[in-house]
Amino acid sequence: MTNFVPGFDEFEFAAEGFRHRVLRKGDGSQPGVLIIQELPGITRETLDLAERLHADGFTVYLPVLFGEPGSAWEPVKNFVHICVSAEFRLLAQRERGPVSDYLRALCRHMQQECGGRPVGAIGLCFTGGFVLTLMIDPSVAAPVMSEPAHLEGLLDYVRTPTTGVPEADFQAAKARSERDNIPVLGMRFTHDVMCPKARFDYLSDQLGERFRRIEIDSSLFNRHKIKPWSHAVLTIDFVDRPGHPTRKAYEEMVTFLHERLGGA
Repeated sequence: MTNFVPGFDEFEFAAEGFRHRVLRKGDGSQPGVLIIQELPGITRETLDLAERLHADGFTVYLPVLFGEPGSAWEPVKNFVHICVSAEFRLLAQRERGPVSDYLRALCRHMQQECGGRPVGAIGLCFTGGFVLTLMIDPSVAAPVMSEPAHLEGLLDYVRTPTTGVPEADFQAAKARSERDNIPVLGMRFTHDVMCPKARFDYLSDQLGERFRRIEIDSSLFNRHKIKPWSHAVLTIDFVDRPGHPTRKAYEEMVTFLHERLGGA
């Protein structure tokens, strides 16, 4: 059964042989920002992120790729879905899933709805690396990777600082970043084993100063009492309190999005 999400408009978008519901907050008069849902699904925290971004001057798009928005977490069910689904190919290491083509088409649709302005894209956890494949498309000018994680990196995160996207896609994203001076914003907690420091070091090495990294102290006895196992900077572990590092990270992201997309 499909649940209507209060406060959001909704439409269906079809491309590349796939069709999904898309939640939208805003009327297109503000710059467009795509949020790609994380593994637990579109949780209440994800919807809160969308509402904050809309309040801060953006038209926000949330494609419902799996699960039911606002429902209780179903991480095991969703994990199985994205591992075995031909749309995602999460277990096919370094092979692009068709969902990337679908999301690029959605970004082009967003650009048209938002007056022809380029759009931003935020990837979360297992979808964090997706923004590297999306930024190949000229419609995307503000890519954000929040705690990017992927299976290959979990199995071999110490020795191989992988990005989780096909090498051809990464090189294409790198080339566009250099050609059009497109920065990439990344954020993580310092002790997050799902998104190790080596991954950000590799991105810094490859993208140089165009990779803007935000790393939040989650060591033992840190002053803000952030747990060492904290992972989701913008959603589950976000603390909406002035001066808190996650709130500062969010504010830096908003500034980054406005710099790249215009608006307030």
